[in-house]
Amino acid sequence: MNKQKISQERRPVPGAEKAKISGLKSKTRLMVIGIIFFTVLIVAVSAWAQSFNVSLLGGDNAEIACDGRGVQVQRLSRNAVNVICNGSNDNPQATNPPPQPTNPPPQPTNPPPQPTNPPPQPTNPPPQPTTPPQQPTSPPPPPGGNIQPFAGAPACEDIGVAHDNRAWHGIWNYEHGCHWDHEHKQDPHEVDHIFGTEYYTLAGGELSYPWQTYSGAGENFEALGPGATLENDGKHEGYAWHHITNGLEICDQSLILGSQCFDSFRVQTHQIGGEMGALTRFHSVYTEGIACTPDGAARMQFNGTVGAYGRTINGQFYALTRDNINQFPAEFAGCGFGSGGGWLDFGRLNWPERGILQPLPTDNPLFGSFDQFGPPEAAPYRIHPNGNPNSLDSWQSEGNVFNCLNGDPNCEQRIMVGYGLHMLQGESVGMTNPANASIPHQERQTHFWCVDPETMLFNCNPQTNPGGNDNTAQALFRAWIAVPSVMDGSQYDEDGARNGAFTFHGYTNRYGDIVEGCSGPGLDCVPTRFEQFPVNNCGQGQTACKAAYRGSTERDGWDALSVDGTPIQSGGTPLIPAGERWLKFPN
Repeated sequence: MNKQKISQERRPVPGAEKAKISGLKSKTRLMVIGIIFFTVLIVAVSAWAQSFNVSLLGGDNAEIACDGRGVQVQRLSRNAVNVICNGSNDNPQATNPPPQPTNPPPQPTNPPPQPTNPPPQPTNPPPQPTTPPQQPTSPPPPPGGNIQPFAGAPACEDIGVAHDNRAWHGIWNYEHGCHWDHEHKQDPHEVDHIFGTEYYTLAGGELSYPWQTYSGAGENFEALGPGATLENDGKHEGYAWHHITNGLEICDQSLILGSQCFDSFRVQTHQIGGEMGALTRFHSVYTEGIACTPDGAARMQFNGTVGAYGRTINGQFYALTRDNINQFPAEFAGCGFGSGGGWLDFGRLNWPERGILQPLPTDNPLFGSFDQFGPPEAAPYRIHPNGNPNSLDSWQSEGNVFNCLNGDPNCEQRIMVGYGLHMLQGESVGMTNPANASIPHQERQTHFWCVDPETMLFNCNPQTNPGGNDNTAQALFRAWIAVPSVMDGSQYDEDGARNGAFTFHGYTNRYGDIVEGCSGPGLDCVPTRFEQFPVNNCGQGQTACKAAYRGSTERDGWDALSVDGTPIQSGGTPLIPAGERWLKFPN
């Protein structure tokens, strides 16, 4: 019997394989390091070779091809993006079978395309503008929301920046580097920290409101008739915001007008300081303010760190704001918040000079009754100064005294707001012709000066008209809110007590009479809000408690066309570059 020889199992010699492996690493270590370094170098060089910058002019487009698995776009700013061509897929094996596209993909060229440096040209040339854009005389600063005004800057609408009739703006757009042909004075958002932002929601925007006036508006509660033009459509340029803070500094001066003084207020006015405004009796308004009695003002402290009056409560300072008054009503006793709006009656036109009544078709028959309402220069009025029948000098609205409701013939329950306004230097843009009050706007012929009759741009001579007033500089020298004393503790007073403070959340009609049944803002549903508004110590025989602001030379004359808000006539630096004509009538 043959026996098969069984081979012995081969066993490794202890330590032999370890020696071989160690020897292999020793021989290849330098080679591996070299390969890694070379690979990194290739990747870095490749990335560098395919990176480039592309700068496009307006109207240009660029087509970028990526020989990889996809394109990633990162937005760096409003005017810059970063485009990254991702490399090939880590798993290049296609599915089996690969999905077929509905349209065959383009076949690669032979040889393959070169890196796009310089960038590829667009397949179709971009459309060229029919007329070349206006070139600035000096290059504009780079974009980024802080472009400063420069000579030769384009008009915003000429470069496609749409104008919004409900949005506040100054003369200059810092984001797009362009200018408008009118402006709306102070930015209302500068005092949002005091009054909040509720107004913008109620009004539907920063400018205008549902209670705007319209052509033919009068005191008989007429509705908007056929062919009538709304205020914001026909005279949008007349809207202006004015506000002040720290009015307690001149509280004693303001107490000449009322029993309380404003620490701060924000007023949206509507007026055009020329014939267009002089011949119009009713104008719209919105006002809100923080008011204090003399005792309440005396309890307030000025905090220099935050630059505001207020109270220190539990070791923390709280400024005089609407929300802080609501949060700490006891600590802020004597101070409160009030707001309202509607139509203002600017009464009688004084023309050709102060003290001479000029009758107009919209006048109330009682205007001529001087015994009852005082001479023509008694408010409300629009006045032309002595010796200059062509310049509208002053507006004043002490209240709507000629249009009380039949159910309230003495206006005893009317909440009134108002203001007084000066046109600086008593300057208007053209002659006031009372005969035009009986002629439709489109048929009027007005004599202008400082206005180019073709372009309607202001062209005032800075030597004869310092600062180029251009009918844009306005001085809000008075503002007030008046609440009838009978409101304290009445059915409308939500605190339920006659305690010298009025709290109310509701609506008035366009003239200030409280109304019920409103579900939202409207022509005769003006949102009105009061938070412990002071109504005590109104004075002997006074039926209304007035919180007022009476300006001073140092505070009046805010000019939207100066860099720092200082009136140009008082040394402020003009915002419009020298020699530029940006403003149009009827700003």
